[in-house]
Amino acid sequence: MKKIIGILSLVIAMICSNNAYAGLPEISEPTFERGDLIGSLTVGYGWGFSQRLAVEYGVAGGWIDDRASLGVGAALGNSFTSYYGNLWDQLYVDAICSFHFQFIDRLDTYVQLGLGFGYSFWSNYYYNDNGYAFFDFTGSVGARYYFNSAFAVNAEVGYTAGSYFMAGITYKF
Repeated sequence: MKKIIGILSLVIAMICSNNAYAGLPEISEPTFERGDLIGSLTVGYGWGFSQRLAVEYGVAGGWIDDRASLGVGAALGNSFTSYYGNLWDQLYVDAICSFHFQFIDRLDTYVQLGLGFGYSFWSNYYYNDNGYAFFDFTGSVGARYYFNSAFAVNAEVGYTAGSYFMAGITYKF
């Protein structure tokens, strides 16, 4: 138990130290900071084909040697699959929160969590389901690479809008 507490104390001291990230390259400009507004359009595949539109606003920044920030926003998604004449469709609306950390110039890495609700329905040639509502929880790890100060491509791995992998574009307003 003493070893675990000692290791945890050492890790916390390294994180809080100003020199903990001294080995990382210099950053010319932050990719996501307080006051930034970004919009992302992604498509993916997992449970079925899906698409997602997300908007995020930077609410806090300047953490961890000016490399980390926090964003909140909303996402609207849809996923569908078709097999043997059956169509299964789901709609999602989520509130999202993300923690961003910039390791190198132009690369924004983030962890994103979302909570919301969805609506699912299915139909086939003979029957249409009335559908049902459900709670939705999403979580992903992603990265955005900025080609200039406003335009980026992004990729996410996790569970988002019925997909396990998503890729798309991002625009900073």
